[in-house]
Amino acid sequence: MNAIAKSHGFVTKSIHWMSAGLIGYGYVKGLDNVRQLGDPGVLQLEVGYAVLVGLLFALRLVWTKTLAGSTRLPDAAPRWEHLASRAVHMGLYASVFGIVLSGLGIALGYSIPALGGLFMTAMLGLHEGALSLLPLLLLAHIAGALWHKVVRRDGVLESMTGKLPI
Repeated sequence: MNAIAKSHGFVTKSIHWMSAGLIGYGYVKGLDNVRQLGDPGVLQLEVGYAVLVGLLFALRLVWTKTLAGSTRLPDAAPRWEHLASRAVHMGLYASVFGIVLSGLGIALGYSIPALGGLFMTAMLGLHEGALSLLPLLLLAHIAGALWHKVVRRDGVLESMTGKLPI
């Protein structure tokens, strides 16, 4: 029988699922065009949203690295699973922080026209690149969770959903 993963705590689960909800919201309601930032209300909402996501992911990173533990993979899991898990999680953080920081850079560049040109092109490129990478990383994250549910049956998925296998 495989080792069973220890459940994540309430705070870790809450931060995880709030993060998922905010990322989903961002993809659903994202701007159609950067010119929408010309509306002060839209600009304020986008900056507030970016700051909220950035702070939540910073809290999540600090929380899991210092207090809660960042993985529930059993110690006996193969080394490749530990490496893949770490790579996907670090990629998720890098992608989200890239989206947040480049989004704030776009807002700044839009608000201060003197920053246009190369600065705005760089920020838009980083933003689009990170936005394109994030869904691939999320799919890898979900595939890993399903791997642990269906193949390994070690409780890793359940450590975040609350139901541990019998």
